[in-house]
Amino acid sequence: MAPHSSSNLQVAPSQSNLSGTVAVEQAIFTSARTSSKDGYQLVAWSPGISSDDARQLAVWGPAHDSMIVDDPTDVSLNFHPLGDHKFCVSRTVLGAAEYSGRGGRQVYTHCFVLDAASFKRFNNDPFRVLSAALSIHDLRPGATLPTDLPTMKMLPSGGPVDAGLIRFFDSPVQQQSLVAWTHYAMTSKKLLFTGGYNDRFLSVFFNLLPVSIRPHFTFSTRLRYSQRRDFRLVGLANDVQEQKKAARQEGFHVFHFDSPARTPEASRHPWATWLQVALCHREPDEAARMISEVPLTTRLEDLSAVGNRLRVAMSGKKRNKEAATAPAASTPLVVPEENTDRAELFELVERALDGDVTALERLNATWCAQPDQQLQALRQECARHFLSLAKEKNCEPGSKGATAVEILSLILRVSP
Repeated sequence: MAPHSSSNLQVAPSQSNLSGTVAVEQAIFTSARTSSKDGYQLVAWSPGISSDDARQLAVWGPAHDSMIVDDPTDVSLNFHPLGDHKFCVSRTVLGAAEYSGRGGRQVYTHCFVLDAASFKRFNNDPFRVLSAALSIHDLRPGATLPTDLPTMKMLPSGGPVDAGLIRFFDSPVQQQSLVAWTHYAMTSKKLLFTGGYNDRFLSVFFNLLPVSIRPHFTFSTRLRYSQRRDFRLVGLANDVQEQKKAARQEGFHVFHFDSPARTPEASRHPWATWLQVALCHREPDEAARMISEVPLTTRLEDLSAVGNRLRVAMSGKKRNKEAATAPAASTPLVVPEENTDRAELFELVERALDGDVTALERLNATWCAQPDQQLQALRQECARHFLSLAKEKNCEPGSKGATAVEILSLILRVSP
């Protein structure tokens, strides 16, 4: 294997001249004997790594015996914040034998550091940063360690959501695991995952999140559990002792990829249910478009309402499509005309407020099916009825009723 020097890690001139590139700082954390220190340390970094960045990277960096599997071909991927306005995406492998003679191999971590604006150019997706880095360099450690590194110039590509990655997950088993995983990722303070997972699963999970939500899901794979590394998602492979050690921490849930827990729809997080609908409808381009259009102002606490809204919208479109091709076999819509019995629409509003998703879907499909000018009067009447009922119920924030109020307000275009 050819040794890596700082010149090996510099960007090729043809890449650095491309327009639209993003400056990405880099650093290497590993075990070495240097002029200033022996042991684990940052041995090389680019000019944009500040002293505070370096201090934090040393805290997050994995040291001796941190890899779960003693295999030079194994790779650990990690993503975490660096201070309040930066992010670090890193790749850890085993390198040469420890210089100190204590046995084992050095744990070698290559870090890529971006500020928030630069990370957004990659749609807040750590896997796109890693992909861009790997397209430029072979990130394996060489026979000698570099002493300095240049600032990299990476070229982001693609839209917020890659429909191709959705197509890749087309088997029912994969889809069931992804839906269950998403539910636990959304509802757990911290989630340990074990068994036969692979990195592509994580990359699909990020791909199916709204862009503004992605930075919340820090993760680590194939590293031993450590309390000083505060990851939200922690992959522990099949190491039983590591699983037991980590599971003793308060607030952790465990997800076994080899036997994923069932998630009944009634108690499932709405974003996971929306993903199930999106995957089952097998319209990856449409699902990608809908997720891509979720506003960048969307917060993690908004995700239940957004998931319900997207689910209702996709189900309504599917229902309308089926009605157009096979009207006799489709679920009947409430067709609002001049003599429509308003009682049926009011009943749908009441059922929707009580958490009946089929009523939400039917209302949404009904409004979508007709031109606005025919609906305006009925919509206003339904909106007044809805506002009256919502005021009476006074649902607690975060409850199922509160979520229904948010969705109905979108369907009926009113603010409660």
